[in-house]
Amino acid sequence: MKCGNASRLSGALLCLAAAATLTACAGFPPTAADMANVPVVRFGQPAPADKNFVMFYPEGAPLPVKATVKGTLLKRSDEKMLEVSTARDIYIYREWVSFDGKEWLRGDQANSGRIEVLLPGGNGTDPGVLSVTFDAKTDAGK
Repeated sequence: MKCGNASRLSGALLCLAAAATLTACAGFPPTAADMANVPVVRFGQPAPADKNFVMFYPEGAPLPVKATVKGTLLKRSDEKMLEVSTARDIYIYREWVSFDGKEWLRGDQANSGRIEVLLPGGNGTDPGVLSVTFDAKTDAGK
């Protein structure tokens, strides 16, 4: 089974998934004046209680991701911690994404995402596949 755009997922990288796969919302990107008083939270720091903040993923910083396969059809489940890092700075504010913290694009304009799930045994012996792909749609910020 192959799935198209990923939905918003929880956790560190999963916020990145949101940046990659958010659907379009009507509206204009935030301006410098809009963002002047919005705190920037570096991944790994606690977020403000009011939930109004920019999440910042610095280029190269380690981002933990928990991968889990479980369910009632399985006798044995498994879970692994993975570690990825972004290829460039990424800022996320609501449905907006920026690569410099100044110019903002809707998430669906900046990035795309794909989730692929294949059951084991394609040719009788192939392993299963659980793959998540995030690609930039723009060179902004490079």
